[in-house]
Amino acid sequence: MNELCQQLSMWIEEKQPVRVKTNQGEAVVLPIKLYQEARKLFVYNRQMRLMNIPLDRIISVEPTRIIGSFDRRGEEAVVHTR
Repeated sequence: MNELCQQLSMWIEEKQPVRVKTNQGEAVVLPIKLYQEARKLFVYNRQMRLMNIPLDRIISVEPTRIIGSFDRRGEEAVVHTR
């Protein structure tokens, strides 16, 4: 667990998006802050909503590449016309 915390801290400093697998599913998130004493990881999801993930529920974390913008809030509002 200590190794995971060190790796997460490094990715937070680099602003590296990560793919997190938990017992509830999988998501690509942007880690913001790690609270080791509270055992929580605060992240932004692709809709830029702040979420917290308990470290006990994390199965795996791996860095990922994002093509385009991480922020997907406006994608559904875009209408293409000719």
